[in-house]
Amino acid sequence: MKAFLRRLGAAYGSAIALMFFSEYFFLNEGSVSELLETLQSDPLLAVPAFVSFASFYVLFTYPFLAALSAFNVRTLSGLLLAGGLFGWATEGLIIPIVYEDIPVSFIFPSIGWHALIDVILGWYFVRLGMRHLGIVGSGVMFVVLGALWGMWATWFWGGVETDAMAALSPGDFAILVAVTGGFWLLGLVLADRFGAANFKVSKWEVGVIGLIYMVLVPAIAFPYLPLSLLIVPVVALTVLALWRGRNFTGKATVLERLHTSRPPWWSYALLPLTPVTAALVYPWFFANEVQVPTEDIVVVLMGAGLVWFVIALIVPFVPRRSEKPTHK
Repeated sequence: MKAFLRRLGAAYGSAIALMFFSEYFFLNEGSVSELLETLQSDPLLAVPAFVSFASFYVLFTYPFLAALSAFNVRTLSGLLLAGGLFGWATEGLIIPIVYEDIPVSFIFPSIGWHALIDVILGWYFVRLGMRHLGIVGSGVMFVVLGALWGMWATWFWGGVETDAMAALSPGDFAILVAVTGGFWLLGLVLADRFGAANFKVSKWEVGVIGLIYMVLVPAIAFPYLPLSLLIVPVVALTVLALWRGRNFTGKATVLERLHTSRPPWWSYALLPLTPVTAALVYPWFFANEVQVPTEDIVVVLMGAGLVWFVIALIVPFVPRRSEKPTHK
């Protein structure tokens, strides 16, 4: 039970961190609108609402962490593949985004944002930087993240949807980044406190999570048959590639790099530089009505995600020198 509670704490912390980049760094219009409405009506309700929302992300995060551990993921390409599993779960377990524009929706946002930004940038490189960059390097990292956050917050301006969210005022944006930045900090503390170099799940955990997926996935995918069935071979090939790469040697695993040591205390104290910088940068874009080139950035993320994903699928099946037969 103690080991399970530690895994649950690690998963919950990682779920908050992944949710932060998925929903609030990205500025998902629905999630942001709901949070701001809650903060305006009754700020105290924001805490249970956020905790409940993060619980859903545990469903997406648990298999991701289990895959990292079970397949001894050591490379960034392997992390991308595991991140793809997280991305497809996020967009296809409770909502049907992954099935709405096949095959493009298989890549974006599941790979192009969730795997690249949520997992590789937010969950991995930020936490790695907190351990190895030092005070100055970590400070720069958090400031750059904040500047990117303030810029990206303009992505939905000018949307043609009738229910599109209006541009956030600098005041609302400052509230948003302060609150969500605080929960992000909590998530990192939990992930680092309870995380370990392995995430060995028990059979009953596999059974419970598997049962939940067996119920939810068909229900969400059913209206999009038969095209929605195409996700099955994609996921199967991804798992097969992860399995094939499980014996790669010469590097520490991703989980070992993150949990052999914990970040110094001051790295957590520097994290507020991200929301502070975002709150300072955003008003300039708002006042000058400058919007980031959303479509161009999405194309770049989608293209980079697709190319890297295909390479990551192929590389584990290419014989390594030690595996090639020798000829006398």
